[in-house]
Amino acid sequence: MVTSPPDRESVVFEIFYENRQVAEISKEPGRDYEIEIYPAANNGAWHFDLNEFKAMLEDGIKELASNPQ
Repeated sequence: MVTSPPDRESVVFEIFYENRQVAEISKEPGRDYEIEIYPAANNGAWHFDLNEFKAMLEDGIKELASNPQ
């Protein structure tokens, strides 16, 4: 989901899994794409199918590229 947080210059792509935010991809002016990964609940670990997670990251980059701000 593409959002526009007030603390960022550009839009970000939020990645959710089971109604919890897993990560946020951003591309601020003058920087490359970056990812911020959030901790899982109860100090646990996230477990994803690698290809599925890779596809989510690629979708995020595509969405940000088509929504420059």
